[in-house]
Amino acid sequence: MEHIWNSYKSGIWLDTILLWLILLFVGVAGMLFLFIIVIRSEKITRRKNYYNYNTVIETIFMQVVFAGRSYASVANDQEYSKYFKIKHFRKQLMKSLINMHQNYDGTSAKILESFYFESGLMETSLAKLKNRKTHIVCSGIQELAEMKITKAFPLLVKLSQSRSKEIKIAAIKACTKLNGNKGIVHLVYHKDPIDMWEQVNIVSAFKRNYVEDNDEIELLLTSGNTTVISLGLKIIHTLELARKLPYVVDLAENAPNEHIKLEAQELLLFLTTKNQGDDRF
Repeated sequence: MEHIWNSYKSGIWLDTILLWLILLFVGVAGMLFLFIIVIRSEKITRRKNYYNYNTVIETIFMQVVFAGRSYASVANDQEYSKYFKIKHFRKQLMKSLINMHQNYDGTSAKILESFYFESGLMETSLAKLKNRKTHIVCSGIQELAEMKITKAFPLLVKLSQSRSKEIKIAAIKACTKLNGNKGIVHLVYHKDPIDMWEQVNIVSAFKRNYVEDNDEIELLLTSGNTTVISLGLKIIHTLELARKLPYVVDLAENAPNEHIKLEAQELLLFLTTKNQGDDRF
């Protein structure tokens, strides 16, 4: 005990602790420096790969879209086959494919859709629907809708019941894009409330994909979900569907609550006024 006390009084222990602290600091600083170097190196490598992949992707699509080359031909080409096995390349390929499809139509769009199917990118999009991350699920939904994969429609209807607003909106938008007016009729059986923000987004998406010759929007007015009824009224109002006037009249007379009754009466007044205005011309 006396020896320990003398060591304490002499302050020798402070020198030992200080030495260890300095060594610890130097070690941590060294590891941090190496970590920064590694991260920086990875970023530089990713950037180089991005530009390299971009050049390869542009060449592939030029040959596929404009030279009539098939995916099988490209995938078996030694110059390109190695790239299709690289995860980051396929991710970049997907983005480029979707962007190109948004800017092409007709035969070129059909060729891109075939490439999407044959390359296995469709399976990648479908797999995204099972991911736990919202933005990845939404990405998969948008890809399937853009490439017009109609067989994904039942999955999208199921996702429209999601608790996530982002997924719900993305799925409903995709349904309207894949199946036009009928892509929204499934909401008749929708159980969860659709808030105002969601309704505005749905109306906007529906307006872009509306087909005059084949609509069944009035079915939304028969839903047991009052927010779906409200959505139906907003769609009729936005598209000025005067021919739906009889259904609006019936709803105004048999509304499930005062809010819907008031909304139906306002729409009834709007459509009636519009009809009278059209008759003058």
